[in-house]
Amino acid sequence: MKARQLVNVVMRRYGMGMGMGSSHYSLSRIKPEEQLFFPSTKEAQASSTGEMETISRMPAPSLSLVRSAVLVERLDFLPFYERKILCVDAQGRTVLYDADADAGLLHPLPSLRGPKGPNPISFSILDRKPLDPRRADVLYVMDRCPRRYDYYSFEALMYSDPSNGRKGWRWHRLPPPPASANGCHALIDKDGGGGDPILVVSSADGTHCFHTFTNTWFEAGGGRLPFAGRAHRVPELDNLWFGIASDWPYDLCAMDLYPLCGLRPEAPRLAYSWGDLSLPDDWEMMDCSMVYLGGGRFCVAKIFEFCLGDDRKGMGVISGLEVVRQGEPSKLVMVKHKSKLYKFTRGEIQCIL
Repeated sequence: MKARQLVNVVMRRYGMGMGMGSSHYSLSRIKPEEQLFFPSTKEAQASSTGEMETISRMPAPSLSLVRSAVLVERLDFLPFYERKILCVDAQGRTVLYDADADAGLLHPLPSLRGPKGPNPISFSILDRKPLDPRRADVLYVMDRCPRRYDYYSFEALMYSDPSNGRKGWRWHRLPPPPASANGCHALIDKDGGGGDPILVVSSADGTHCFHTFTNTWFEAGGGRLPFAGRAHRVPELDNLWFGIASDWPYDLCAMDLYPLCGLRPEAPRLAYSWGDLSLPDDWEMMDCSMVYLGGGRFCVAKIFEFCLGDDRKGMGVISGLEVVRQGEPSKLVMVKHKSKLYKFTRGEIQCIL
């Protein structure tokens, strides 16, 4: 894959002179190769200070959105195709942001048929039989904690057939997940990308898979997967899935998820776990997100809370990590590059895309 040159950082700020309860969202773009990585792997290995640089602001935003004081629920930002980002509010209203366009274009899209709650799960895949080959992308959006009998907790955004008089993007209702998805999620491309993609969601209620061609759910074995948030498949790194562990100290870890989709689903085994941060015992990770940059390199954002006296404080850490092959027989090892610490005062990092 082509290496990512830019990573989008979504920030949320409170108040900002816009009235009590209002929120200001901005999207800034950072260059990870310049800000989070040493010029070479050897230089990163030679640097063992472990110190984090504190930053107080992000680059000038390319997008700014304001939520009114009347509707204080958060906005969510979901990656779609070709660096486009879908912005979703608590009522399910959507707009598509083209981050690569010179003017940062916004395109209105139909509203979801039902709201998906905060921080919904999303997957973007290619439809193998698109009605319009130029718009073959499909975006799946799912509520993390669907309510019982909520028939609109899972939907897909697809381009409709122009011949039926409804040309354009439309939301389609899908069978709701059989259990909570408030754990981790992943996308499995069967047969190395030649088969039908499988969506995986995992929580304390177990691990379940959704077949994107038959639109059916099936239960996978093994209980809950160890990741927090999304796990990413990296073909060039032994075809493993990489993500952040849900338990302290929230390490980068990797495992093979293909056993979930066999004729007899099996629990996958953890292949690797690497410590990337030295954390105090009272730091609790509240959220995390990760972008695979290509070439074995990852940009990872972790959001923490900790106690300071009687108060709870928050901060975010954005790190550049690299996984390389080493030794004979070869194995994968993690190389830590740089980390930036952002202290939350009037705002916070929501996610990276």
